[in-house]
Amino acid sequence: MSLSKVINHGGREKRSLSKALLKSFSLVTATAIGCISIATSATAASFSFAFGSNGSGNGQFNNPFGIAVGSGGNIYVADTANDRIQVFNSNGVFQSTFGSKGTGNGQFQGSYGIAVGSGGNVYVADPFNNRVQVFNPSGVFQFAFGSQGSGNGEFENPYGIAVGSGGNIYVADTFNSRIQVFNSNGGFQFDFGNLDLSMPQGIAVGSGGNIYVADTASNSVQVFDSGGTLLFTFGSFGTGNGEFFSPTGITVDGGGKIYVADTENNRVQVFNPSGVFQYAFGSLGSGNGKFNRPSGIAVGGGGNIYVADTFNNRIQVFRTPEPSSIIGLGILGGGLVVRRLAKRG
Repeated sequence: MSLSKVINHGGREKRSLSKALLKSFSLVTATAIGCISIATSATAASFSFAFGSNGSGNGQFNNPFGIAVGSGGNIYVADTANDRIQVFNSNGVFQSTFGSKGTGNGQFQGSYGIAVGSGGNVYVADPFNNRVQVFNPSGVFQFAFGSQGSGNGEFENPYGIAVGSGGNIYVADTFNSRIQVFNSNGGFQFDFGNLDLSMPQGIAVGSGGNIYVADTASNSVQVFDSGGTLLFTFGSFGTGNGEFFSPTGITVDGGGKIYVADTENNRVQVFNPSGVFQYAFGSLGSGNGKFNRPSGIAVGGGGNIYVADTFNNRIQVFRTPEPSSIIGLGILGGGLVVRRLAKRG
């Protein structure tokens, strides 16, 4: 049915929107008496584009696990089995790379988690060297911290990393089953989660300071306040909506929505700020919008969702759901006019 209809109550002929079409609309605002805006609803993210292939050349990947997006729109990928970081522009065009295999400064033994601070510094979880490395925006090594162990500031295979707005660095100390917090210089501040977490791999910090952890072995997401006090948990083992099978990546957008890379279920699940399931997308495969063990996830400007499709050796980019069109209703003369005002391209 056309979205442009006239219902003339003053004449014999009447037309109306079908029940099915009406059900697809959600009322968003009344702009004036007799004038209402209605937006069609959308329920899942849509595939936008992908980049990368298997290999060791520029723009190629070998099991990329981590991904982050900088404030300027550049995409940073932890190209794990190639022991390096690759940087792309917002369209997925290769820009630069840094890192190599080893134990020296600027070298990695499986680059895994990655985060970008507000000033552009790049933070990398180097799990098999049991440390975090920090680079400037050009990829030049700045400093490292951490060593193997279970004491304060020591790690056992740290996989996830995040940076808060105040500059604190949050590390998922995976095999120690805890989160450690450091200041911007790598100085230990405190740890938490020892009694709550089980092999956490993903971590994110929301704009309000809450800390979100993909707790991989417990198949759940745990949410803590900025001081490390547990606020709530959601998720359990399974394949249904809101259930997980080894979640590894997590991120939070500016509105508080939580995005989880549900790795062994080969999908991404999205939750509201309270942990209530909203929608999911993805299934096992190699086509557009399909995954083979997605691990890292990030959100950027314009509502884009970036997913490290690890075993497909590529990055996939999706657009978040938004109203597909806006319908204006106004009373003109004796009739009700419905017309399309806008449509997402």
